[in-house]
Amino acid sequence: MVERIKERAHAKEISIRYVFLTIVFWILTIGWIIVIFNLSADTAAESSELSHAILEYLNEIFNTNVMDDAMLRNVAHASEFALLTVLSYMALSSTNKISNKTSYAESPVKLLRSDNEMNIIFTLWFSILNSIFDEYHQLFVIGRDGSIQDVLIDMIGIVLVLVIVRVVFSIYLRTKGRTEVVYTGFSSSEK
Repeated sequence: MVERIKERAHAKEISIRYVFLTIVFWILTIGWIIVIFNLSADTAAESSELSHAILEYLNEIFNTNVMDDAMLRNVAHASEFALLTVLSYMALSSTNKISNKTSYAESPVKLLRSDNEMNIIFTLWFSILNSIFDEYHQLFVIGRDGSIQDVLIDMIGIVLVLVIVRVVFSIYLRTKGRTEVVYTGFSSSEK
């Protein structure tokens, strides 16, 4: 397997750098999903205890009541899925760049305007599905319940990160004097 990767890398069919980045980002993404699952597996009492400990720590650092327990839980929900979104975007993006021959750019069917849009849409779905599964999992934990409201709070973190990714990507292209590659069949005014 390793020899085949080296042969393809030597023939410039694949990028060893992106193979490495892909492996690292998928490991980090799966690791973070496991962390989220373990946090969701805590009973209501264990979850409350952790929230209170974090809240006391924050209040001690800032010498004031930074936020209440409900606000902390909402920020935690949005933050944990914001981080999942960053990791999964990086994993999907690096996976798409392993080989020019197998990237979305070479796909005969173009449903989206660009690679970046494809990465954003797949990341959006990946993160939202994880949020839904997280809430579903909590239905089976003592004292916890799954909540559509929590999924919506998770989506705030997800969408916020993806908007930032889109803006940063656009700024990056402008500073480099480049424009985003738009695939045939799409005009710049179409979405």
